[in-house]
Amino acid sequence: MKAWEAVAAALVAEGVTEVFGVMGDGNLKLIPHITSTHGVRMVAARHESAALAMADGYARTSGRVGVCSVTQGPGLTNTLTALISARKAGTPLVLLTGDTPHGVPGLPQDCDQEALLAAAGVPVQPFSAASAAADVAAAFAAARGGPGPVALSMPTDVQDEESVQDETSVAAAVAPSTPASVVAEPDESSLAEAAALLASAERPVVLAGRGAIRAGAKEAAIALADEVGALLATTLPAKSWFDGHPWSVGICGGFATPLGADLIADADVVVVLGAGVNSFTNRAGSLLHEPTKIVHVDVDPAAVGRYTPAAVSVVGDARVVATRLRELVAGSSPRDGFRTEDVAEQLRTFDLGAAHDDEGVDGALDPRTVCAALEHLLPANRQLVTDGGHFCGFPASYLSVPEPSAFLFSLDFGSVGLGLGSAIGAAVAHPERLTVLAIGDGGLMMSLGDLETLSREQVPMLVLVFDDGAYGAELHFLRMLGLPEEESLFTTPDLVAVAESVGARGMLIETLDDLKGLAAECVDLRQPLVAHIPVNRDVRAGWLEEAFARKVGE
Repeated sequence: MKAWEAVAAALVAEGVTEVFGVMGDGNLKLIPHITSTHGVRMVAARHESAALAMADGYARTSGRVGVCSVTQGPGLTNTLTALISARKAGTPLVLLTGDTPHGVPGLPQDCDQEALLAAAGVPVQPFSAASAAADVAAAFAAARGGPGPVALSMPTDVQDEESVQDETSVAAAVAPSTPASVVAEPDESSLAEAAALLASAERPVVLAGRGAIRAGAKEAAIALADEVGALLATTLPAKSWFDGHPWSVGICGGFATPLGADLIADADVVVVLGAGVNSFTNRAGSLLHEPTKIVHVDVDPAAVGRYTPAAVSVVGDARVVATRLRELVAGSSPRDGFRTEDVAEQLRTFDLGAAHDDEGVDGALDPRTVCAALEHLLPANRQLVTDGGHFCGFPASYLSVPEPSAFLFSLDFGSVGLGLGSAIGAAVAHPERLTVLAIGDGGLMMSLGDLETLSREQVPMLVLVFDDGAYGAELHFLRMLGLPEEESLFTTPDLVAVAESVGARGMLIETLDDLKGLAAECVDLRQPLVAHIPVNRDVRAGWLEEAFARKVGE
């Protein structure tokens, strides 16, 4: 068999059932073969950035390795923004990129692909015809062991070489593999120091992030919080993990509720499990600072105290450390901690939807009010994907999801325009859930071509377009700087007509009552539905003001 046939067989042996990509001469033989011969679904994007984002969204929500296939040169460079976003998120993903033939120098698409990938922070798995299947297996093993994507750069002439492998040897080369589970054991002296600090806490908080989820630390975190009377909070990527627990305050950071932010800021000890405590999580330094003491737990030594100083650093698995800390503080003098009747009453009665004054005007709704209404109107069995932009904090704050894997915030690289691709991948991974994409007019126009992909693939999805007729974040930054805002303003086309022109459905949402009809359509949604929601551009998100203050401070 040819090397490209060995690659296809190896993908199937790895259990791949979906591939996202754009066809070019670098994968011209692989793609038709893998679909027609092996029955793999190919979701053909209109742009490589969207294709990579699809694989990213698929992997993040399913827990499986996402696969993206593109051609060489510009096909690869078009993936870079989405690829770096996936790398920053630690997504398990394999990128199959073509490369120009070794024997024909000077081709227009020729470039130093390994240098590009190195700049993106993405490792490259060596590839040869003789070991094609084993190379695919190695890439998958590396992606599973991660964190982050791995690339296979496959010159077209090498793909056409004969492989010494056949179907039997391919299957043997791609033996099912599970990354070795290495549980980091914490240092006993660090544990003792952390336990002593926690035992003296009067208002403790346990803050969990993506690392705690990967460690399966939920029950251990809750047990530790119960032992010391702590409140429970999560970073944005771990959104909803503690939802339903009576002492959960939700997200810690820029999208925290007013009540949650006040309570976290009043903590005297915060145990951080598998989270980076970056500027966003720390709300530009306004939440976790002296005299609050941080016990920072992470399996990665470089992550501990990287962004926010820690009083005690514990390098270890989040589940193991949380369990050991609970054992060490058990039996210490009993105390309520944060768990008082007053705090319980505040948590029971707080209503985020009622925490703002509606600023909707004729023809432009308040995005906060829209999201608060949709929280109760849309089916609970949903997953939420947000694109970047000024609006993004509103759906992330107001719309709940059943578990963290049902929430995808596509701003790991701070980019606008990756949400549509990410949402398509998430919807392919979980057709049993209603996929809700929240995107701004700027993000949608940047990725508009793949609205056709969404329609062509007949992916049931609700696309909420928050249209402020501007690049909203830039608009508000300009206003806060006292600069002219005209260059941030745009005219949005009729998005209902645009949606219908590519085979999707469209609805214009002009009043809050229109949301009830929109929700009714989503009870048994069978095709893409684009909701064009003009919103008041004078509503400014609090998180944006904090980001502005941080930039000015720099």
